[in-house]
Amino acid sequence: MSGTPHVPVLRDVAVELLSPGPGRRMVDGTFGFGGHSRELLRRGCDVLGLDLDADALAAGHALAREHPAFRIQHRSFREMIDAIRDAGWPHADGILLDLGVSSLQLDEPGKGFSYRTDGPLDLRFDQQQGESAAELVARAEAAELADIFFRFGEERGSRRIAHAIVRARDVEPIDTTTRMREIVQSVAGRGPQRNAVLSRVFQALRIAVNDELGALGEVLEGAAEALGPGGRLVVISYHSLEDRLVKQWLAKASRDCLCPPRQPLCNCGHVPTFRSATRRLVTADAEEIRINPRSRSAKLRAAERLS
Repeated sequence: MSGTPHVPVLRDVAVELLSPGPGRRMVDGTFGFGGHSRELLRRGCDVLGLDLDADALAAGHALAREHPAFRIQHRSFREMIDAIRDAGWPHADGILLDLGVSSLQLDEPGKGFSYRTDGPLDLRFDQQQGESAAELVARAEAAELADIFFRFGEERGSRRIAHAIVRARDVEPIDTTTRMREIVQSVAGRGPQRNAVLSRVFQALRIAVNDELGALGEVLEGAAEALGPGGRLVVISYHSLEDRLVKQWLAKASRDCLCPPRQPLCNCGHVPTFRSATRRLVTADAEEIRINPRSRSAKLRAAERLS
């Protein structure tokens, strides 16, 4: 892959919150290119990496050849419980989720994550399965597209953009990032706000085709089963939709049990399942933002599994 090297965001604080140590079992649910995993391995942990991206998997297999304590699986973190079982672990001692896309993915035109470079309008983490953004844009009605842009991009001009897309696709297919950029620019006005609109539209398409919020919801729902007592879950998010989901889950898990809602009786006594592992929301300091501007929007929340 081309582009600048990927710098893991909030690496040191995330690793410390996982309480690493020899033999501790850690799952890097968004392996990416191994920035967090390498530090966990250096601290003596056994690490299981999960990823859907083909280039990330290649990097993971290379890391596994260097470190016998590392293994990687080609699967989404929404399959966390199955991944831990397939690794032969009874549970994990720590789970890390560094959400969103990496710098290397953004810099790779063939993946279509960035509106700044020309490439196929794909935006899938795994380009071998599921519907691409081009296929979604080709079949969705204006109302569905507007809903995607508003829900996942919080874009106020969602209807105007959706109708422009429907009109444009009747003229020629919208199958490249350049074509999508031109359509959005035609209705987004001028000035610096134009790039903000483009970012929100591409973010919304990426979240939709990868079902990112659905995957996050599933892994949070299964966290109590995936982690052993005292295990830590650390989530780094980059936009308000993800952070709100984690915040709401943590608030619920910190005040009540997470037994299935239809189960009339449980043996936990309806006590909290998790507690917050930090006093407040963790963000990057000025020095990290200077070195890695991508960290500016990062928000970290951590939870500890109670007995």
